[in-house]
Amino acid sequence: MDEQTRHTELIVGTTAEAAVVLDGTLDDPDDGSSLGSQRASTPDAVEAALVAAEAAWRVGDWSDLPLVERCEALERFAVALDRRAGEIAWVDAIDSGVPIAVTRLMGESLGGTVRGAIATARGLGEEADLGVDGRRVELLRLPWGPAAILTPWNAPAAAAIGKVANALLAGCPAILKPSEQAPSFSTAFAAAALEAGLPPGAFQIVHGDREVAAALTGDPRIKAIALIGGQATGRAVAAAAAPRMAALQLELGGSNPALVAPDAEIEATAEALAEGMTKLNGQWCEAPRRAIVPAALQTDLVDALEKRLAALAVGPARSESTEFGPLANRGHLARVGAQVGALGGEARPTAELPAGEGLFFSPTIVLGADPAHATEEIFGPVLTILPYGAEAEGLALANAGDDGLAAYVFGADRERAFALGTRLHAGEVRIGGTKLIDLVGDSTQSFWGSSGLGSHGARQVFEAFRGSRIVGEDDPAIPL
Repeated sequence: MDEQTRHTELIVGTTAEAAVVLDGTLDDPDDGSSLGSQRASTPDAVEAALVAAEAAWRVGDWSDLPLVERCEALERFAVALDRRAGEIAWVDAIDSGVPIAVTRLMGESLGGTVRGAIATARGLGEEADLGVDGRRVELLRLPWGPAAILTPWNAPAAAAIGKVANALLAGCPAILKPSEQAPSFSTAFAAAALEAGLPPGAFQIVHGDREVAAALTGDPRIKAIALIGGQATGRAVAAAAAPRMAALQLELGGSNPALVAPDAEIEATAEALAEGMTKLNGQWCEAPRRAIVPAALQTDLVDALEKRLAALAVGPARSESTEFGPLANRGHLARVGAQVGALGGEARPTAELPAGEGLFFSPTIVLGADPAHATEEIFGPVLTILPYGAEAEGLALANAGDDGLAAYVFGADRERAFALGTRLHAGEVRIGGTKLIDLVGDSTQSFWGSSGLGSHGARQVFEAFRGSRIVGEDDPAIPL
């Protein structure tokens, strides 16, 4: 196995290779070869991590540190991640299939993400004086306790860093379990944590599949759980946490409609939809999945989409010139193909794929599918085109299903497009574009319906790891 694609554990301040060999393999998306077996931490290793995390909370090696000291430690962590940005970009490209030009941008952003979380934590503080009439009353914002952080394979390091940084800043000792499909960034994260001098129980990394995830999420010592993943996984985590009412933040998927108004400019709309449906090779939870299009515009929009998608530079994830790479692993490639087949209608691949055994899936437009079959998330470069007549029909199609992660509106009349956006059932609705970065610095996006629990936003992610405690002198004059 490539030296950079290891399953590095970090447990009680010591690194090691995860010892349990699993049946699954890590696939090289560029050529389909095996990079070695998936691995898991032993039950004893997971138990050691849980013991250390609880001690860092109850004894206070991490949780009782003043916020200023936690911020200083995370500043050191950010610097250490900056040094390893190139290494992380390389292994993330191999683990996810996302082009190196994109994973490099993500790798270079990790330290900045940590610094942004530090700024949020410093701005919010840990306590507030609510005293009145000479009585001492204080509001304390305290860590829930040890946190389990379960991260996906599509943007491995970038998805992990925000949860890890916010948990640690809130005072929660964090146990990170990367996806068994994308474990390799763990080596750099572990080295950065050691370089930063984080206390042994503050931040730990374990590996494994659903068995290890269940051991973490079902353990009473875990007081908070953050997951980025699919809806089925989210339901399993919620069920495991429910008996003890652990704090949950579940960021799941969605079928993300794009509502095209009758006055939309075709070329600009096609450009944005093509960009959105192929971002991270289509392996992006907020990618547009369903284009709700006036019947009169369907042919022109499809023609423009096919032209734009056919022009993509398709190639290996490791190539600097690649714009669109392979899917992350063999199992996912098969799953996307099966889902497209189940949609019915006419599937139109648009881009020529490289020869060889790479795990490539051509960006695909699906026409004539039953709308009732199109509300399941297809986590790949697939856009289903659904025509509509009257505006009410378009809105009904867009709001079909029970999820509500992201949505998009395209139209020349800005006021009308905005009005349509306010009527879409999603946590974030973008007008005229499909970018990944938040709309504004203070953006807040709730996960509606089956798309999860909690919110995405600088303050909201941080506060997900804390609870309130008010302590004060009672008022004898209160009548009841």
